Amino acid sequence: GNFIECVRDRSVPVSDVWSHHRSLTTCHLANIAIRLGRNLTWDAAKEQIVGDDEANLWQGREQRKGFEVA
Repeated sequence: GNFIECVRDRSVPVSDVWSHHRSLTTCHLANIAIRLGRNLTWDAAKEQIVGDDEANLWQGREQRKGFEVA
């Protein structure tokens, strides 16, 4: 990618942030499925794994005090 170049010269990147988000989400979901040893069903609109509370726990963690994202 050309992200660093775009930061330096304020040009438009080859790919947008949303396509990167979708690509990385797919990788994270594959990792969770492999670790848990089962298939997952993904609700893209809610960004949640459907019907699997344990798998949803793998999507993030509690943020440290002072570093919360609103």
